[in-house]
Amino acid sequence: MVFDNRGMGQSGVPAPGYRLADMADDAAAVLDAAGVARAHVIGFSMGGHISQELCLRHPERVLSLGLHHTWARNCPRLGTFQAARKRLAEAGDMASLADISILGLYAHDYFDRHPDELEQKRAWLIERSGPALGWIGQLEACLTCDTLDRLDQIRVPTLLSASSRDLIVGTHPAREMNARIAGSRLEILEGTGHVALIEEPERFARLCMSFLDAQPR
Repeated sequence: MVFDNRGMGQSGVPAPGYRLADMADDAAAVLDAAGVARAHVIGFSMGGHISQELCLRHPERVLSLGLHHTWARNCPRLGTFQAARKRLAEAGDMASLADISILGLYAHDYFDRHPDELEQKRAWLIERSGPALGWIGQLEACLTCDTLDRLDQIRVPTLLSASSRDLIVGTHPAREMNARIAGSRLEILEGTGHVALIEEPERFARLCMSFLDAQPR
């Protein structure tokens, strides 16, 4: 089950000022609407931070947690990257916003080997990813999020992943989170960028499935 965050896709676009914690409550509401009491939760990048908040705010809903290429607290470089993208959205410069996003998302060699694919993704980001107001709200929420000092409250089986060539997040946030979530497992993917699930989808799927297969039925 997947859904569009508020401000993106086919969801409504509220005024900025909401938090990633609010989007975690949205996810709990989606579970309610689907009649799902408890779920194995996987979150990627910003979705990983939302998943942390979901587990912290609604621990009874989460069976296990997959936190991929995400963070618990903005480091200076990540904060600068998000703030720069927010300024582009505020200026309505969606082309530059798409360019800087794609440059950060993909590892250098993947970027060079897939020009046609990435040009299509650039056009999609400009034309269909959502209005500037949605981007502003999402990025503002990312800039104010912080779960680091609460991670020791997470008590469910947790898988963390990061990539060695991730230009946006890097591997240090995953190592930091791994040290704070008791019993968590950390996997560093060599050679991929931020969107490892796109660059090497089969490898990423195997990682997730091996973790889920190990959970009690």
